[in-house]
Amino acid sequence: MRIGIYGGSFNPVHNGHIHLAVTAVKEFGLDRLYFVPSKKSPHRSTAEYAPDGDRLEMLRLAAKADDRLFVSDYEIKSDRVSYTIYTVEHFRREFPEDELFLLVGSDMLLSFDTWHRFEEILGNVTLCVVSRESGDLPELRKKAQELGKYGKIIVSEAPPTEVSSTEVRKKIAKNEDFTCYLDKNVVQYIRSLGLYSVRGEDVLQYNPEDKKKILKARLTAKRYTHSLNVAEECRKLAEKYGEDPDKAYFAGLLHDICKELPEEEQKALVLASGYTVCREEMETRSLLHGIAGAYYVKKEFGVEDIDILNSIRFHTVGRAGMSRLEEIVYIGDLVSAERDYKDVEKMRKLAYTDLNAAMLEAFAFSMKSVIKKGGVIPICTVEGYNFYTRLLKEEKK
Repeated sequence: MRIGIYGGSFNPVHNGHIHLAVTAVKEFGLDRLYFVPSKKSPHRSTAEYAPDGDRLEMLRLAAKADDRLFVSDYEIKSDRVSYTIYTVEHFRREFPEDELFLLVGSDMLLSFDTWHRFEEILGNVTLCVVSRESGDLPELRKKAQELGKYGKIIVSEAPPTEVSSTEVRKKIAKNEDFTCYLDKNVVQYIRSLGLYSVRGEDVLQYNPEDKKKILKARLTAKRYTHSLNVAEECRKLAEKYGEDPDKAYFAGLLHDICKELPEEEQKALVLASGYTVCREEMETRSLLHGIAGAYYVKKEFGVEDIDILNSIRFHTVGRAGMSRLEEIVYIGDLVSAERDYKDVEKMRKLAYTDLNAAMLEAFAFSMKSVIKKGGVIPICTVEGYNFYTRLLKEEKK
């Protein structure tokens, strides 16, 4: 048999996802296609996840009209990060004699060579690419040719259906009509459970005013002023780049909440967090507070928004494939109003003209500073630098 694998957050599954799946089944001659919803993604942070069980059920409802479409709970039930290579290895064990096809959208192909063990993925599957944006086929063909030395890649010629889960969630939260984007059974399911609706307690949870009192008690006057400045910078950057300004302000405000705790208290929070932390981070005092802060905000304030938590966790070290909010907090911390290091004005200008270029400049600046001081560089920082270097090269092409 020819088995297709289609991973993603599916938060919620929409008509674009189904269109892509049915197109793949038809064009690539698949006997079965499995939707594989992720529990957590190493490269994309998605705020406001519906519970795992609800995302699975919505997929089952949307897929039941076509007997070639199936839903796998492998990643949902996994106790580790959902790297695609692990999922491919799982399906290889399940279907040892069958041909595997990995389905990705156009945005995924363009960054595919940054994925964990991407060469091994291409050694085990045929990569099937379906366009998600009009006019991107020439770019997709070029990227497929570049990656062709690692394995077989097929680019579909089918026209895309441009729908975004983010936009669907925004419409639901604003009580706007969203029914044209989803299967009618999924619409009914969302309405029956009130998924993605803004609840009063959520608004209160992300209210920054009560957090300012806590910050003021925990930080020196200088650090508190810095936190306020970063929050304001993050709000402005969010407005510039289409993110939620209130969420950006909240994340920026709390990014240094554990900065001035004693080192042993920071380490205790890091160890209790369960987060994956490299040796370089554990051995460097100045890197502990981001990890400790993310866990503290989750534990003490009940914040479950993974985008906010990751923005705090990675605001010092960075990483590859940061979400837009993560980038905003990372850059906002570097260009806040009180910063006066050499070339800060250049960094500020870049932050508001080309965020990707600003991220690369920021990574280079950070690494040079560490090297000059004789410090060690976490692997996630190196991966972040390489990611944005490749991204800018691709943009220039």
